[in-house]
Amino acid sequence: MKLLTTAALLAATASAKSLRAPPILLQEPIPNDPTQHNADHHIPTIRESTIMARRIMHLSSLGTLVTTFPHPTNPQSVLTSDNDADEVHAYENRPEEMAGSPIGLMEYYADCEPATGNPTLLAINIATPYRNYAAGSNISLQIRWWPTQNLEVDEDDDEDIPTPHTPAALPRFSLHGRLEPIPIKDLSVNLIPACFMRAHPDSLLWQPGNDIHTSEYMRFVVEHIYWFGGFGDRARIGWLPVEDWRSVTREEVEAMSLPGEKGWRERGVGSQGGLEKVQDDEEVEGEEETEETDGRWGGSRARDFRL
Repeated sequence: MKLLTTAALLAATASAKSLRAPPILLQEPIPNDPTQHNADHHIPTIRESTIMARRIMHLSSLGTLVTTFPHPTNPQSVLTSDNDADEVHAYENRPEEMAGSPIGLMEYYADCEPATGNPTLLAINIATPYRNYAAGSNISLQIRWWPTQNLEVDEDDDEDIPTPHTPAALPRFSLHGRLEPIPIKDLSVNLIPACFMRAHPDSLLWQPGNDIHTSEYMRFVVEHIYWFGGFGDRARIGWLPVEDWRSVTREEVEAMSLPGEKGWRERGVGSQGGLEKVQDDEEVEGEEETEETDGRWGGSRARDFRL
């Protein structure tokens, strides 16, 4: 029996060794002495990383809202109708020991106030994240970059990470802050409902005033940003200044490219010490038209590469 077990382990080891690791995993680890690292490789600056994050937020439209469950003694005044209260009583049977535990749930958002850097949410008051927040929970919004993934690894491809076929090397970030209702004036001036429904046409069913649930447009006021740009020897990881976040311009967002986008290349330190966007001959379909016809940051069409 012991002999058979040993043979099985050896076979498994041989099988595992026969698998070719992606080129990304065969690279040299980051040296202890930063001066020994490839001087031609450019780690994005804080400003560049902030612009990348703002571009991700502008192009995507789905995130994960993270809150914590309240203690039973905390009030949940967000429930504004008898219908909402009845549904909570009927369907939620949360174990008491879940109090204080975090929960992350997918949430729609749209970049409808890009001049501020504050994403827009359509809050359904009965939804768990908003009930938790009303009961005193902190709140954060996690957003990932999802380019079109290529699951086939080309062993002759020496392109450095990040690459679309390695999600672990792709940028993601977490926004921390607070929620505030968007005033009626701002809803009108910034065309918030039209912007949000352009990114999420199905949200027509739960717009404010619907017959099912109480809902309202909320502004996620960004106060802190944690950025994870990819592997640490070639991407920045850490907190980004909120002042930079709020001051990013439309021109900077449009000039930046992300891993997996047409025209994206990673390069070494150039004359400006920045990232270079090499535009392919073929533009992203519809991009030029969108940026010309929509005066508000090229539109919140949210080109979602996950679909």
